[in-house]
Amino acid sequence: MKHTLVLLALAAAGAAFAQTPKVALVNLERAMVSTTDGQIAEKKLDARFTPRKAAIDQKHRELMALQGKLDQGGGSEEERSRLAAEIDQKGDEVDKETTQADADLAQAQQQVLRDLGPKLMAAVVRYAREHGYDVVLDISSSDVPRLYSENSTDITKEVVDEYEKGAKRAAPAKK
Repeated sequence: MKHTLVLLALAAAGAAFAQTPKVALVNLERAMVSTTDGQIAEKKLDARFTPRKAAIDQKHRELMALQGKLDQGGGSEEERSRLAAEIDQKGDEVDKETTQADADLAQAQQQVLRDLGPKLMAAVVRYAREHGYDVVLDISSSDVPRLYSENSTDITKEVVDEYEKGAKRAAPAKK
């Protein structure tokens, strides 16, 4: 009987110390584009890369028109040969421009991540500490699917709000 009481007391004490960690989920990608800074960065990227994309799309349409002309047939063998060479040359140009534009966009997006990422992470840490979260998981990547999450809270909106509060604190006072 004495041993049973000791075991029950130990089990109760162990249960008190084995508290379930408080877990939060955050979609960092959505949070980043939801911040004012993220929206401004997105608009700047759009303004910078939309004209370039439009020019590439126009060249692609011209290339498709040439291909359609070649597919229709007609003309001499020399004209068809010249048209095929022109299609190959323009196709290579469009491919090269597309590859370079994609690389430039990826580089610009990485710069945005380098600029905003640390600020966003600071907001995550501040919010988690202030609200007693032990673990915060990023659910924006499809590589880590959220299959089930009991006792967890999605704090994405709250992190955006915390980011905005931090941005206001860091903003220089206007005269």
